[in-house]
Amino acid sequence: MSSGRGRPVLGLLCALAAGMPILARAAPVAVPDAVERLAREGGFEVTGLDKAKDAYGRDEGGDTYSRLKALLDGFNHVIVQTPEGTVAQVIIVSRKTAWSPPPSTPGGGVPGDQAAQDPGGDIVVATERRGNAHLVSVSLEGMQGMRVDQTLTVDTGADFVVLPASLIGSLGIQPQALESREVQTANGKTAARLGHLTAIWFGDRGVEDVQAAFIEDAKLGGSALLGMSLLSRYRMTIDDEASSLTLAPK
Repeated sequence: MSSGRGRPVLGLLCALAAGMPILARAAPVAVPDAVERLAREGGFEVTGLDKAKDAYGRDEGGDTYSRLKALLDGFNHVIVQTPEGTVAQVIIVSRKTAWSPPPSTPGGGVPGDQAAQDPGGDIVVATERRGNAHLVSVSLEGMQGMRVDQTLTVDTGADFVVLPASLIGSLGIQPQALESREVQTANGKTAARLGHLTAIWFGDRGVEDVQAAFIEDAKLGGSALLGMSLLSRYRMTIDDEASSLTLAPK
């Protein structure tokens, strides 16, 4: 009677004899070099590549989007695609860190009884074009279900969702619970107070626990921004012809 222990080895030898390929995982590659190479080949722009300095990832092959997604798996990032599905821009926001739930403080704005329960799938919202800017209409949910309708300009250059400080009271957030911080916007760095919204609603679709930066109204000039504290969670596509923004889960 023969033992079955030798069968895996025998099978491997047979595969080698028949010329069958042995699959191996791709070797690590330098993320900045690999992303830059794909950008040159695809003719798209990369922002924030300095945040991937000294990082290594895996180029698993496939189409450009799949390769970028694998390479940037360790980073918060946005891949902007054209309506045809080609990559138009890559934005590297930061390295991923372990997430822990925010403290349940009265002014922090963590999810409450009316927090969004996202059923999954793409979020598609109509946009309004003003010059080169794309605007979306949303409902901001603060503490105890308090809501404010707001128009936000899509801005991948803003670290956070940026809102006028005059909305703090309307959203039921306690000013003393906010954290003072200098934040980056497309127009440069400015002083802000950071807190959390219970959710941002795109029609009947809600995104929970979004960090927001409140800036003095005069500095914003009446505008508010949909920034990377929400956008980095999704693969974003703006369709100029259809006047729509699509946020696809990563």
